[in-house]
Amino acid sequence: MSAPVISLALQLEDAGTAFEPGARLGGVARWTSPIAPRGMELRLIWVLQGKWERDIRIAQTIALPDPQASERRPFFLTLPRAPYSFRGTLLVLEWTLELVALPGEEKASVGLVLAPGRRAIDLVHRDARK
Repeated sequence: MSAPVISLALQLEDAGTAFEPGARLGGVARWTSPIAPRGMELRLIWVLQGKWERDIRIAQTIALPDPQASERRPFFLTLPRAPYSFRGTLLVLEWTLELVALPGEEKASVGLVLAPGRRAIDLVHRDARK
């Protein structure tokens, strides 16, 4: 059985991938496959990455029921208020929106920034100014 070929597109007014906490994110999920996947879902996740460890958390899951072999579905979701995207010397926190085909977990993803001012907090340079 062939795995689906998946693409994820976010069609936003400003065409960006950086957002204020609590903002509304809209886009279109598109996929094509030789056969209809059993399921499709969007997952909003954040990853806390350190030198030796990686912690992944799913903040929100949106099921896309009854997927066809080729389809295009609009979606909207409200982003959480925290945690903020940041970059430090020892830790980095990044957000990602994934389109996932089930079973098999084939994914397409888009990296996001979620922070006040729509910029990841830079702890490296902030500490250097003190």
